[in-house]
Amino acid sequence: MSEREQYEYILLFLTDLLALGASFILSAFLIGHVMQWIPTGYLTEEYVYFYLSLGIGFMTSFLFFSQSGSITKRSLKGEFLRSAQDTAIMAATSALVLLLGKVHLAESRRFFICILVVNFLLQPLMHSLLKSYLRHVFPTQHASKLVGILAMRDRAEQLIQELQNDWSKQVCGVAVMENPPALKESDTIAGVPVKAHLHDFVEWVRRDALDEVYLDVPTLGDVSLAGYIIELESMGLDIHFSVPLLEKLYGDCEQFRWPMRTEASIEKRGETFLIGVSTTPHNVRDMFIKRIIDILGAVVGILISIPIIAIVSIPLKLDSPGPLFFKQRRVGRNGRYFYMYKLRSMCVDADKQKSQLVSENEMDGLMFKVKKDPRITKVGQFIRKTSIDELPQFFNVLKGDMSLVGTRPPIVEEYLRYESHHKRRLSMKPGMTGMWQISGRSDVQRFEDVVRLDTQYIDNWSIKLDLQILLATISVVFKGKGAR
Repeated sequence: MSEREQYEYILLFLTDLLALGASFILSAFLIGHVMQWIPTGYLTEEYVYFYLSLGIGFMTSFLFFSQSGSITKRSLKGEFLRSAQDTAIMAATSALVLLLGKVHLAESRRFFICILVVNFLLQPLMHSLLKSYLRHVFPTQHASKLVGILAMRDRAEQLIQELQNDWSKQVCGVAVMENPPALKESDTIAGVPVKAHLHDFVEWVRRDALDEVYLDVPTLGDVSLAGYIIELESMGLDIHFSVPLLEKLYGDCEQFRWPMRTEASIEKRGETFLIGVSTTPHNVRDMFIKRIIDILGAVVGILISIPIIAIVSIPLKLDSPGPLFFKQRRVGRNGRYFYMYKLRSMCVDADKQKSQLVSENEMDGLMFKVKKDPRITKVGQFIRKTSIDELPQFFNVLKGDMSLVGTRPPIVEEYLRYESHHKRRLSMKPGMTGMWQISGRSDVQRFEDVVRLDTQYIDNWSIKLDLQILLATISVVFKGKGAR
């Protein structure tokens, strides 16, 4: 099952569950027992068995009889046929459970029939709303996979059209393999801008926000194929090869090996088969759970943060007149830009003074940190030491730009100086905390060590690891380890 199909499966399950819940409530209104299903009236032994049988019927219908194929390609007639099938299976399974349990529906029979009828009518409507969301809203939420293409001109147009029919992908640019190049970077193919050519394709991929690249060409000409692939792979991107190109890769370089945690897939685009490889986590179920944890954690964090921010806001304003909050443009997952929020701990013109402190930078590489930074206010020192300045980032987590646990989001200035392998640390959503933070933050002074910690997190990511980092973060914050 592809990543897109896994997302559809989860969203369809939640949509059908929501439709059943709505059918339950609407049926209570329709049969005139608006409030009875909440108190004890609808919690008798008969109703408990009824709810249990309905739940088993729903799970049986969805898990064992759900149709394959994308929901976005299903017609309205197909939706009603699917709804009729689901309702019939749910009714039959529920009846069988009640029969085996020797339960006789006396009071709840009308309620049961009403739920089935309403669910049959409501499910196609809910599916239509889901399809509209996937086609029109999902791509605008920065959730689609951003795609770059390298292909011959005629094949590029075909591939773009194929990918534009996939709600989970958004084609951002194309590089055309022509010798000599006939297209300029101001040109478009099938409405998609030409961003590069063969020799500057890697540079474009490194600088732009991209999650996947499609290499639908038979050869790379005089370019070293293995070196080209290794550099793209080092960025943590998903790479899709044409079969001839992959055959040439192993033919030219028999010793070529992918990293240990590489996942492979195969997909058909038009009449062409493409082999996909990925070195970043793609377990949709676990990523979905991670997002649920983020939302719940962000809501709790915001509720806790509000009184704390209210308390420190007065001394902050008295110590340094100016805005209470500070927002800074940062770089998130695979090069996406977003604004990260913090409580302002420095003087208002801190960015202007940065150039005067470059010689005092104690960090090695692309990061910037000055011991006893004169730009930090007195109250700012306290909120940095206690990490209170980070609390507004719970709003970034709720919005979806960040996660509770992830990698440190770089500023734009740092990102533009990245080498290819540095970008891999952005192949997962940035977090409020992570391996770097629990390893001492400011005590880790080499940028390559930060990259190593971040890639170690990505390579070993799991829900369990996130929970371990969250628990370790609480200890680090209370001890004030590495914070300044």
